[in-house]
Amino acid sequence: LKASGLNFIGNIEGQDLFKGTADVVITDGFTGNIALKVAEGVGQAIINSIFEAISDKIQYRLAAAALRPALKSVARKLDYAERGGAPLLGINGVVMISHGRSSAKAIKNAISEARRCAESDIVAAMHGFGASSV
Repeated sequence: LKASGLNFIGNIEGQDLFKGTADVVITDGFTGNIALKVAEGVGQAIINSIFEAISDKIQYRLAAAALRPALKSVARKLDYAERGGAPLLGINGVVMISHGRSSAKAIKNAISEARRCAESDIVAAMHGFGASSV
């Protein structure tokens, strides 16, 4: 991969997954699924804890009213349904992987993501990174 011209940085630690250390992380499906589900669970737990703490006292609710746009922005970033799914790479077509528990919003957004992948011709772009081009 170093010879491919990509910004290959090698192995990363779990703590680097969400720091922006790497734009793309490659893992086996089992490990990747566990990392994704844990991250989503932690994100949801954090959001729930914040909203629970905010509702505890009137002064917190008043402060939250002023911070509402920022809090909603963070909640959107941590909400899996905002993307709805991720593309399955390495096949000759666009396939989105979504949760079995996906809401209507998540499915709608996964379809939008699939459209963007198709419009950007992600399959052809991925062919450019095949073994023959390295």
